[in-house]
Amino acid sequence: MTIKQMGRVLIASGLLMWAFDTQAADPQAGKALYNRQCANCHGSNGMPQLPGLPDFTRSEGLLRADTELKSAIQAGKGMMPAFRGLLTETQILDVIAYLRTLHR
Repeated sequence: MTIKQMGRVLIASGLLMWAFDTQAADPQAGKALYNRQCANCHGSNGMPQLPGLPDFTRSEGLLRADTELKSAIQAGKGMMPAFRGLLTETQILDVIAYLRTLHR
């Protein structure tokens, strides 16, 4: 296998790993959780209610792997509280799957 072919395999593997987490996630369950836990700050439709927050309708903050987003949600960031212990990993992945549907 050439280096170019190996590069293609690695890129394809990375894309599959990136998409894997949300394939089993439930965006409808994520929507309900988002509306309860996130909408006050991030907006009911993904447009932020506070300055400096990502606009999910423009995919701001979402151009990262699900594992990175999950870690950020678990740990909290800036004004956003940590959700580790409040939401399960599955619930967080459901929210991420929902967030990915908000792009217009």
